Amino acid sequence: MFNRLVINIRTLTPLWTGGLDGTMDRIHETGIIGSLRWWYEAIVRGLGGSACDASEHTCSFDMKKYRESKAADECQRLRDAGLCDVCQVFGATGWRRRFRVSIIEDRTRLAWEPRDKALNIRPPERARGWYLLPGYVGTLTMIFEGEEKIISLLASLFLWLEKFGTLGARPQLGYGAFRILNRGEVLRSVRKWQWNVLRSTNPDRDGKDKAMEHPDLRRFLFFRYEFVPSRPGWWTMVPGIGRVGSRVQLLVFQLGMVPTTPALKNEWRFNQWQGNQHDELEIFGTLRPERRRGRISATWAYRKDKKNGVWFIHGWAWMPKEEKLAEHLWKILTNAHIWNKVLGVEGKLTTFPSQRWEEHGYNTVRRFLQEGLDD
Repeated sequence: MFNRLVINIRTLTPLWTGGLDGTMDRIHETGIIGSLRWWYEAIVRGLGGSACDASEHTCSFDMKKYRESKAADECQRLRDAGLCDVCQVFGATGWRRRFRVSIIEDRTRLAWEPRDKALNIRPPERARGWYLLPGYVGTLTMIFEGEEKIISLLASLFLWLEKFGTLGARPQLGYGAFRILNRGEVLRSVRKWQWNVLRSTNPDRDGKDKAMEHPDLRRFLFFRYEFVPSRPGWWTMVPGIGRVGSRVQLLVFQLGMVPTTPALKNEWRFNQWQGNQHDELEIFGTLRPERRRGRISATWAYRKDKKNGVWFIHGWAWMPKEEKLAEHLWKILTNAHIWNKVLGVEGKLTTFPSQRWEEHGYNTVRRFLQEGLDD
């Protein structure tokens, strides 16, 4: 019997799910599902479970092996049949995804028009800058249907992503922050689900190598910055925004969001980073000679409630494999003075981990995930 989960969300920064022509024509379910799978893969690896690389299509369900499996646990029987822990939920060759999703666009619109016109945030001394296409903003309803266990898992995942992650694509450009409008209802759908039901299936001796190759929560740094501006128009002084101030002004007063991501990334990469070019490209990404997604994502500044003056930015970094590089990056991203200088405000920065960089253990990751279920 299928259970039903309704999630009502409001975008805090633009939502991007892509389209056939490279612009947003509508909100695509595949873009939502793809981001959910990416995060679930990182979570499963962080808890010691099995997660394949979806781009390699290594998982394939074998009914004969499933029937021959002697395992009492259903998850283990599916592993014996050729499915990793992630493909058991999101599907693979011969195995259907274990939930259905439909999206109702209650009140969504493009952040700005026309749809193919990018907002170019170019900090001082940058020749190109960052090009931000108009994602969707507003409210929407997502309806999930599936087994009780799967619905509980999805509810837990959304509650955690609301606090620490993002939804959809282009998180490295600040897209995808959201607020759950019916949080109490979603929390009730969690029921008995706890992240500790995912047990380690990989021996510790190879866990570290897997954390280096693919996104793994054991190698993630999370941060949250909040501030109350001491003066109106604080955003006009953020590097790169002044030249597009009239367009950003509409975002500020109508939507409560400011595209601060380019200014922060510019400071971190070009003024604070000290290292060779190879490491720089691996951490911050590049378009040439081949496109490489950066390992750092920070949302735009946003207000959860337009009635109060508190602004937030949150994000994460998938730390590099060399510990010296990871420690250097941690010192840059966790330096509140840098945040204050770039944004021209005095804010509070909280991070996980909080004291120094170190790869997390399975139990630490599990406790961190549980924070998503707390009010």
